[in-house]
Amino acid sequence: MDICKIPCLFGLSEAEKLSELNAGHINRTFLAVCGGKKYVLQSLNSFVFRAPEAVMDNISRIEAAFAEASDIAVPHFIAAGDKNYAVTDGELWRIYSYIAVTADAAADAAAAGRHFGRFIRIMDGTELNETPAIAGFHDFGRYFSELAALGGAEPEIMRKLDSLRDKLGQVFTDSLKKRVIHGDAKPDNIIIGEAPTIIDLDTVMYGYAAIDYGDLVRSVCRSKDFDISSVRSMTKGFSQGLDVILSPLEISSLYYGILWLTGELAVRYLADSKRGNKYFRGKSSADCLARAEELLAQLDMFSSHETEIKEIIYEYFE
Repeated sequence: MDICKIPCLFGLSEAEKLSELNAGHINRTFLAVCGGKKYVLQSLNSFVFRAPEAVMDNISRIEAAFAEASDIAVPHFIAAGDKNYAVTDGELWRIYSYIAVTADAAADAAAAGRHFGRFIRIMDGTELNETPAIAGFHDFGRYFSELAALGGAEPEIMRKLDSLRDKLGQVFTDSLKKRVIHGDAKPDNIIIGEAPTIIDLDTVMYGYAAIDYGDLVRSVCRSKDFDISSVRSMTKGFSQGLDVILSPLEISSLYYGILWLTGELAVRYLADSKRGNKYFRGKSSADCLARAEELLAQLDMFSSHETEIKEIIYEYFE
């Protein structure tokens, strides 16, 4: 089906204007103008999301959990009959009203932390679909094994990553509580409109609060120099959003979430640099290798500032 006609499956008029948005790594995303109104139209990547119906079921559950929240929102996906998606030519499509941006979420680390902490707080007690959105997502050991099977990286890098795998296994044990987390927590996934809106809900999953915390710290500390003020602001906001629901064991795991997510992403980019069918859409092997090197440098930086980061965590969580 012509992409311009897909909005018709959702009861909208044919798109009179369509432009592809290239900010995301995974799904094909378009800005569609239908009847003079703007919408975000997406095709879910079936190579990455092998159970797309489960992903959309989770999104329905997330929308229900956020129904009573007035200070924060998630997108409302328009229905096609009795579902929040439509399938045509083997592709799953969904659509929601475009949200006009009024501020840059990435400019306020405290707000980013607060919004994702609030996300975990609101989702507390919500049950997700039994089928995971991505089997083995955020499984560091699985990604490390895939990299090794592809030939690995330099011996020193593999030793460092293997040591990290062992450490994570000691921290993240069965005794640590799993919650409903966003799974891709970064300021880019917050749109500041009439209310802060958290987007990219496809990776919402059962996992550790440290995963979202670690991803946030990694994403707000992109420079080569350690930015303690951003870590402090983000941590303070995350604590405020969570509103004291974390146990002492969860609090003690937060620092290791930073190492986990930074190291995991480095491993995934290293693996993508070695294969043709890449997870990160539109990235060349050289792009992936360069990004992996940046992440490995970040990992060293976070490791060298362990004491300072832990002091900040305990300052705001205890």
